[in-house]
Amino acid sequence: MNKKPNPYKPIYSVKKSSKKFQQIQKSTRKLSVENLKEQCLRLGFSLTLPQLSALYEYLFLLQKWNLSMNLVGKSDWEEILSELVADSFHLAKYLNSHPVFAPLSIPIAQKNEKIHSFEPYENEHDFTAWDLGAGAGLPGIPLRILWKQGTYTLVEAREKRSLFLNTVCTKLGLENTFVSRGRAENFMQGKKARLIVSRAFMPYDKMLPFIAPYLTSTQDPANSANGSVIFLSLEPIRAERFNSSEFKWNTKNIYEYTVKNKKKYLCEIEKISQ
Repeated sequence: MNKKPNPYKPIYSVKKSSKKFQQIQKSTRKLSVENLKEQCLRLGFSLTLPQLSALYEYLFLLQKWNLSMNLVGKSDWEEILSELVADSFHLAKYLNSHPVFAPLSIPIAQKNEKIHSFEPYENEHDFTAWDLGAGAGLPGIPLRILWKQGTYTLVEAREKRSLFLNTVCTKLGLENTFVSRGRAENFMQGKKARLIVSRAFMPYDKMLPFIAPYLTSTQDPANSANGSVIFLSLEPIRAERFNSSEFKWNTKNIYEYTVKNKKKYLCEIEKISQ
């Protein structure tokens, strides 16, 4: 009788030939799909097995590369999950219930749900989204595991980080997800985005005029909607105070959530005129 494969068996094996093996073993201690599932549930999120497996791969690669590149300050995968990846969970939840960016066939989530379930949905949109200053792929990589709508480009100027992002996207087989190595101002030339995601890329008062020419606008005959930027921040952002004679902004929504007893915010800001 054939033995059924264990779906929670770790995906990677590491050669036991150097000190790096002990370092990786220490940093990924207790990292398995099963433990990852339990930790995600404690954070209030339920992932499918393929989603958990992809997240496991990402965390393993992040820990492995972090030993030589210092991609993130956190050294323990549970800390990375609860303090950094949790932001991606909330962003995916927000986008999966968004009137524009959600899958067309997704059911309306219950407002008082204690555990949010991420169901697998195919890409049903053709809008363009950019993640400026993508760094180690947070929030972008976990976000694309859970939210697959549109085309999503991770823009990163630093060569080693962009190489890491390319490696992860290839390993995980993330569809409609691309990496662009280079400066954001060069990447954006001649392009328009419906959505831009930003975590600490630059101060808000500089960021908004920097991206404004590259967000879609209803004043452009080729576009039917104004573009938005979503900031991951530690404070609510009122965009109206950044209005100028050239660009006007509207705070479309502020989504508040708590991570490790700290309040955090997803602030969606819409460009309303040019």
